[in-house]
Order: sequence, then structure tokens, then C-alpha cells
Amino acid sequence: MRALFVLLLAAGASAQAPSVPSAVTPFPAGLSGVIAFMSDRAGPENPSARNHIFTIDLATGRVSQLTSGRNHHDQHPKWSPDGRRIAFVSSRGGNFDLYVMDADGTNVTRITDHPANDFDPIWMPDMQSLIFSSERDSRSDLYRVWLKDKKVDRLTHHFVGRAIMPNVSPDGKLVAFAAQTLQRLQFWEFQVHVLDLATGKTRALDNSGGACWPSWSPDGRSIANVLLAKEPSTIQIRNANGGAAREIAADPKLWSYYPDFSKDGTLIALSVSPQHHDGEDWDLAIVPADGSRPLQKLTSGPGNDRLPDWKP
Repeated sequence: MRALFVLLLAAGASAQAPSVPSAVTPFPAGLSGVIAFMSDRAGPENPSARNHIFTIDLATGRVSQLTSGRNHHDQHPKWSPDGRRIAFVSSRGGNFDLYVMDADGTNVTRITDHPANDFDPIWMPDMQSLIFSSERDSRSDLYRVWLKDKKVDRLTHHFVGRAIMPNVSPDGKLVAFAAQTLQRLQFWEFQVHVLDLATGKTRALDNSGGACWPSWSPDGRSIANVLLAKEPSTIQIRNANGGAAREIAADPKLWSYYPDFSKDGTLIALSVSPQHHDGEDWDLAIVPADGSRPLQKLTSGPGNDRLPDWKP
């Protein structure tokens, strides 16, 4: 009787165990580092498929869950430059605000508290502030919040076509972001812009089609972004001034999104999916920044694994 009770107890515990995203098997060998990402994989503890934050250890393929909850979303994780904290967006307070937690998911601290939605946090190199996008006085503009006193400075003012998806250069002087400023027939597509924090001036990077989700290389010389000139989308890398653009041939059958460089700049983490909107099934993958080898998937199975961020 006691043995049966123990067996039933173990079965019940297993049924309620967290349902984490699945690493591919066999997992690619020879990798190192940790990637933080968001996933909406459903499970007993997450029946509504809310976004939560996870990490994947690239040496082992082990996936760890950092946040949880049945009634809110946690998304868009970004490592601090020292790798000790993670900034993220959460709706746990009602609307979307910025939060910071330790690398193991503890010590969650709310950073912004505003009736409008705040998104897209990215650390400044000195870790004293975060750049983010917000709908608090427009469709979306860029802002900066100081962690010490929560003071918020506005960086763009009613930027045409929204200012979103900021990414800070390694020296902290420039912010690449996306805005819908590229007119194609009757549509306005996203285009990558660069904001000079010292002068407040912006410049657009020319492109053959829509572009979004910019990401600086660790040396500050290049910017990777999603190229929307054709379907499915590809990853484009170009010089920081916009020149010498080239595409990475990841997989011609898959949409490629959310590029992020490894700390040595040789690899790019991204998400891939057979569909963009209907029928999405995003998985994490990596590809050499020089395009010398095909992509390798890191995760598979149900749920959308998105917005990878490589630990510094």
C-alpha cells in the first residue's frame, strides 16, 4: 500500500512538473555560453501559453526556467553587460513594464510603473540605465530609465512610424532601432535607424526592403538585422554605416528573426519558423556570422522560442 502511495505521489508530481522548451537531440557539440530567451510553451502550470523566460546552456543543452505564472507574460530578456542580471518585460503588474532580476531568476525588481506599455529593454554599457520603447506619449518612442532613482528621459519625440526595438552600441554612444519609415507602394515598412545619444540626431540605413530587429556586433563595427525584402525573411549583416551589406543564407524555407551575436562575434543566435504569423513555430538556432555553415537548431517541439540573448 505504501509503495502504491509513493508511486501515485511521484506520478502526480511529474504531471505538474514545469513544461520547459525542448533542446534538440543530439545537441550540437562544441558550443559554449548561455542564451536567455522567451517561450510560450504550454503546460499544466501554463495552460494559456503565456510567455516566460528561460535559459539554455550551450555546453549541455540544459534548459532552465527563470520565470513562471498562469496569468501574466514575461518576455524580452536582456543580459546585463556583466552577465549577473537580466532586464525583461512583464505584464505581472497589469500592463507591460520593465523589470530586472538576478541571473537565476531571483530578486525581481520593478523598474517602470506607467499606465502605458513599456517594451524592448536594453542595457547601457555602464549598467546605470536601460534604453526602452514606450507608448506613453505616442505610438512608440525611445526612452531611458535610470536604475538608481527610476528617472525617465525621453530620447525621441513623436518619431514618424514609431521608434522600437532599440539596441545599444558597445561604446554606449549610438542606439540602433527600427521605425516604419520606408514607403513601398501603399505600405510603410520598417527601416533601421541609428540615434546619436550625444546630439539626438538620427540617420536611416538604406536598404533594398524592410528591415528590423537591429543588433550590434561586439566590436561595434557591424549591425545584424532582419531583412524583409523577400519571404521568408533572412538575416543581413552590414557595416555600422550601412555599407557592405550581405545576407546569411540560414535556411531558404524558414523565416529568420531576432539576431544576436555571440560574445566573440563569430556566431549569431536567432529564431526560425516555417511561418511568420499564422502557424508560427519558432525555434532557437545558431549560424556562423560569416555564413560559412548552415544553421543548427537548438530547440524543437511545441511552443515559440524567441528573442535569444547571448550572455556576455
